[in-house]
Amino acid sequence: MRPILVSIIVMAVLVGFASLTLAQEAGQAESRTHRHLMTMVEKVGSGIVWFRPTAGLEHRAVSLHKAERMGLYDPEVGDEVMLVIDENNLLIDLHKKGHRSGGHRLITGKLTYADPFWEVIEITNADGKQTFAMDESSGSKLSMLHEGKLVRAEVNEDNIVIDIYPSH
Repeated sequence: MRPILVSIIVMAVLVGFASLTLAQEAGQAESRTHRHLMTMVEKVGSGIVWFRPTAGLEHRAVSLHKAERMGLYDPEVGDEVMLVIDENNLLIDLHKKGHRSGGHRLITGKLTYADPFWEVIEITNADGKQTFAMDESSGSKLSMLHEGKLVRAEVNEDNIVIDIYPSH
């Protein structure tokens, strides 16, 4: 009787761990989605643009230079802005309400080169070898990737990689 009870307890624990693992993997698959959050410019000054906190967004600021690089020119207090936040809570894109982003595209292929300073990568796929500059906030994701690994990169309208992750 005792070995049967122990076997039942062990099986229950294993099933519990298996369900936690599956739930974690499902959460990781969902976490690759980007959040699109509408907010307003709260303050502009000293080369910084501050955004009003909203549901799902704490206080957030970005340099004026980066805002312009992402397409937000001459921001003024009260401008409605769409922020795109990745799974690591990093700002990867922004634009004024009503302005569509210039067309992001997904590139899937083999990572054939990664600059040691995370500034440039090279991806090889059916279209051949393609070289891209890395946005400074997404460059750190390269530490988890190795040359030869299959990756998916999101490239913005300026041909800069703004997000990269392993492709399965």
